[in-house]
Amino acid sequence: MRTSRVILFLFFILFASAPFARSRELPSIFEDLETSGASKEIIEELEGYISKNPGADYIDEALFRLARAYAEKKDFGKAAYFYQKVIEGLPASKFRFDASYELGVARYRAGQIKDAKAALEAVSTSREAGIWLRIKASRLIREIDSALSGAEQKNDGPAIGVLLPLKGSYTQFGEEALNGVLLAAGVFGKGEGSIEVFARNVGTDPSSVEAAVSELSSNSRVAGLVGPLLSVTAGEAARYAQMKKIPVITLSQKDGVTEAGDYVFRNFLTPSVQASALAQYACGGLGKKRLAILHPQNNYGIELAKLFTKEAEVNGCSVVRSASYPQGQTDFSPEIKRIFGVQVKERKEGRRVIKEFTPTVNIDAVFIPDSYEAVSLIAPYFGYYNITGIQLFGPNSWNSPRLVELGGKSVEGAVFVDGFFAESNKPETVDFTKRFKEAYGRSPGVIEAQAYDAAMMLISAIKEGGKESGREALKDRLKSVRGFKGATGSIYFDSRNEPVKRLFFLTVRDGRVVEAQVK
Repeated sequence: MRTSRVILFLFFILFASAPFARSRELPSIFEDLETSGASKEIIEELEGYISKNPGADYIDEALFRLARAYAEKKDFGKAAYFYQKVIEGLPASKFRFDASYELGVARYRAGQIKDAKAALEAVSTSREAGIWLRIKASRLIREIDSALSGAEQKNDGPAIGVLLPLKGSYTQFGEEALNGVLLAAGVFGKGEGSIEVFARNVGTDPSSVEAAVSELSSNSRVAGLVGPLLSVTAGEAARYAQMKKIPVITLSQKDGVTEAGDYVFRNFLTPSVQASALAQYACGGLGKKRLAILHPQNNYGIELAKLFTKEAEVNGCSVVRSASYPQGQTDFSPEIKRIFGVQVKERKEGRRVIKEFTPTVNIDAVFIPDSYEAVSLIAPYFGYYNITGIQLFGPNSWNSPRLVELGGKSVEGAVFVDGFFAESNKPETVDFTKRFKEAYGRSPGVIEAQAYDAAMMLISAIKEGGKESGREALKDRLKSVRGFKGATGSIYFDSRNEPVKRLFFLTVRDGRVVEAQVK
């Protein structure tokens, strides 16, 4: 009995420590792949784990990493085998599009050009694949098409640079703008006519601007720039673009951004443009004379209130009452009663106390520069306090289907503006919206549309100048743009390089946000 125990103990010592008997978890194997690379031992261990644990957690990542390890070893046959395991065996995996792209690369490097193109097209045409992956797949497809045709691919044509927040808190907005630029550039289109896009991450850190502008401007192929999107970096980008004498169309609301110089343009919806358009319509179009403003006590509300007051006076009417409230407030009774001079009279019906409200200040319209959530809370107070016949006006922050869902009948007839409306019947808007849906599987918003128009104006001016055109000539052509018809309407730049275009006037009619008929 004692001898048997000794033998068992020796067996455990000898074989439990043998490489093939080790049983590590996948995260530990992945870590070795990261630190030590795809060694033969790690590849064998990973492959062994997969064969023994086909239903384990992270098995899709294990297959993907194994395929990538074989690709690094230039064993493209095995790499393709495991990439396909992910694509075909685990179609819900988050790695499926990366696997399809890398399968295309592996097959291309193995000389299987037609098979490579098929794998890449599964990525480039998918609305679910990430935008950067689609770009890479599209570029490689064009290279493959050149190889199939026997033509030599030359990357000496003009390109545009893009400055957007592609990392961090504002990534979503940066990607929305990039989607518009890429559609304008024809990145996902077939055949000739596309223009290359060099995108650089420019977020909230002003120090990133100089490096991005310097790098792009030093590339002779980059004719002009689009962006940035955030006000915190727009001024720096404008200044450096002017220094480098490279045209830039900014996508920022920052005041005075075009004052940096004649190479700096803007194509974005600003608070001053909204205030001007609403005041013109209220005073001139509808003949309202006595206006009121109810605004939140934040920078957005204060600025728009000030601008609207000024524009109302310019257009022959006046703001006779104004009130503000802390951001996040939910009870607006004090402000409404103060603006309209509401008098309260009580009477009894049996045991019940009935309050009767009588507004004493004559007001034609109220401007509320706040979000649709806030407006949906404010609007019912007008009916409650017996305030009737009042026209509500607002900025583009009202433009959401949720305004109607939350506000109901209280917001019926309200009028607000925006820089874009996907359901407009304008031909250029209809065409843009259709192509955007085909490319991305969803409707575009104002950021996508304005980025698209900025890129389209830049690209059109580049193509108009031909191969002999330089950046100074491109700047001059942008200045002379007249009647450019984009997704957001007809556009041209004024003497300050600010965009001149008609905004989309929207209203709530029969429980839906629709385009208003404004002359």
